[in-house]
Amino acid sequence: MFNNQPLPEDVVRLPEIVALLGPYLKAPDLFACIQVCHLWNHLLTPWLWRSIDDSEYSWPTILSNHKNPESQGDKDADWIRAIFAKYGHHIRELTSQWGVILEVANTSGTCNHLESLRIGDLSTSKTRDDDANNSGSNAGANGVPVHRYDGPGPDRHREAATGPLLSPIFEGILEPHQAQHRTVARQELDWATAQHFWLLVRQNTQSLFSLRLDASLDWLCVTTNVDFVFDTLASLVNLVNLENDMLPLNPNILLERLPGLLSYRTRLRFLHDNDSLTRSFSQLIYLEIWGSVPTQTFFTLLKYLPNLETLRMDEFRGVFDFTLEGHLILENTPSRLKTLRFRNPSARVDEQIANLVIPWIPHLTEISLTQLHPATARALGTHCRKLEVVKQIDGSMTIYQDNIHRKPLVNTVGILLRECATLRVFDGIHHTLEASHILKYPWACRDLQTFRCQIIGIPRLTIAEQEFLDSTDDEPQLTDSNNSNDSDSITNNVARKAALFKKKQDSLDVQLQVMDHLAGLTSLTVLDLGYEYRDLAAAQYKKELEPNWTVKIEEGEPTLDSLELTLATGLDRLSSLTRLEIFGFEGVNHRIGKQELSWMATAWPKLKVLRGLHEDDLPGVVEDPERTRLREFMRELRVDVRHATLRPKVKF
Repeated sequence: MFNNQPLPEDVVRLPEIVALLGPYLKAPDLFACIQVCHLWNHLLTPWLWRSIDDSEYSWPTILSNHKNPESQGDKDADWIRAIFAKYGHHIRELTSQWGVILEVANTSGTCNHLESLRIGDLSTSKTRDDDANNSGSNAGANGVPVHRYDGPGPDRHREAATGPLLSPIFEGILEPHQAQHRTVARQELDWATAQHFWLLVRQNTQSLFSLRLDASLDWLCVTTNVDFVFDTLASLVNLVNLENDMLPLNPNILLERLPGLLSYRTRLRFLHDNDSLTRSFSQLIYLEIWGSVPTQTFFTLLKYLPNLETLRMDEFRGVFDFTLEGHLILENTPSRLKTLRFRNPSARVDEQIANLVIPWIPHLTEISLTQLHPATARALGTHCRKLEVVKQIDGSMTIYQDNIHRKPLVNTVGILLRECATLRVFDGIHHTLEASHILKYPWACRDLQTFRCQIIGIPRLTIAEQEFLDSTDDEPQLTDSNNSNDSDSITNNVARKAALFKKKQDSLDVQLQVMDHLAGLTSLTVLDLGYEYRDLAAAQYKKELEPNWTVKIEEGEPTLDSLELTLATGLDRLSSLTRLEIFGFEGVNHRIGKQELSWMATAWPKLKVLRGLHEDDLPGVVEDPERTRLREFMRELRVDVRHATLRPKVKF
């Protein structure tokens, strides 16, 4: 009853209510809010400056131009220093890939309440002045000597220019990197930037909870003393999350020096032959590492990290590197691991993973892998009785090749669906499930919330078969001149129509039963039954070979033996899915029309996203006019429903 009535002024001015808005507003909205009145400015300015990411909003433009003479007196280096001096004490989360931001954050003296400091790729951030003057010269500047290697070689292999040490703590800690293609000014700036970063970290020893060390920090200059890094990290008394892509750190020393560390991510090799874990560390609950991991190392991690809940890694190393002594390493004590992510592109390791790995992680609730192979699926159903989430990773942008060369993973997901009663999410759109398998084996998981999988094996009529069945052409008349041939033709036509009619009826029966099966999944919020079906890889490959080629995507065909998704074939039986928020049918050989969309608009009140009628963003593709009409029709019915594709955006 308050519609179209302004809020009372005393409510707008209540500090408690205004302050509650802060965490839910983005920077542009907060900027507008602080201009409403003095009270809102006072209450919401801290939220505006709480989180700064210099890759967002207007920051990239400001920073790339801050040295430009045209910016002098406007948003130049002095302006950046001034706003950090004024608002730096509000900043709690700083994400930066610009040296000037690290400099002013360090020198302002106000950024000493940081809770999160994340460093992006500092090597890619260049001002327009840097680009204009990137001559690669290594002559000295401002009296700063340029250190060089004694041996011969191109200029880019010479040691970079340095500069003064900003603090005695860096004595004997830093050395110049190779000059590469940097100007002398940039080399000096990088030398200073590395120091500003470490000084900023040391300003926030009491407040930092999260820290990211990017690989580019080692590119700026070389940190020769790893003890300096360990000492700095150890001084962060509240550090619980560390991401390290800068330099390899011995895990024993790292975990010993950081007893409160809960989460560690690194793209560098975590365990080397000479620094394997040697004792138990109970604090770590999340570990993300890259590179192939021998199963002996895997079991060592589980043994010495007894409270580890999440392990994300690249892959298990080779089929011949699987150890048979996992039970000995674990001393016959199963791990408490709950979440595991790894790549398994080859079926060759399926049996080893199923027999040697899965039995020792019975508390698993979530697993992400490239492909779900049969042995792994059976092992998960047997040993992981609390499994809730199965996700596919590293999937391609299209099912084009899947449709041409149907993979041997058909119905593998069915093993999970009938064995894992606790399963809530199956997110594997490249996997397929035959309708006959659905009807033959009942599913144990009746509380599925997300189901992304192709349903195939529907005995659909082809267009030509449907046209023949619908034809009303007069049959040949028997005459004295052509009685035998015409009689055979009539008989053949009648028999063919009878066979096609039976096929159509069988198709209807199967689809109705599949719909009844899906209708029982009343907890579903996401139902995706298809994916991009065109050959995108071929176009990308040709574009790489011929950069001037005008991209043209081959149309391809949807999955022919998929569901029709019409009211006549049982779509209305899904009226029980009242919680459904996302429904996808791209790549499905559907026959959805206005009647079906009208039904969806009413039957699924919580629907937010529809996949299959979205505007095509692929180059060289002429959109189907009927699809456009259906999309506009749905927008008239439900303006709140967004049309999108499950496929990530493709670059050519």
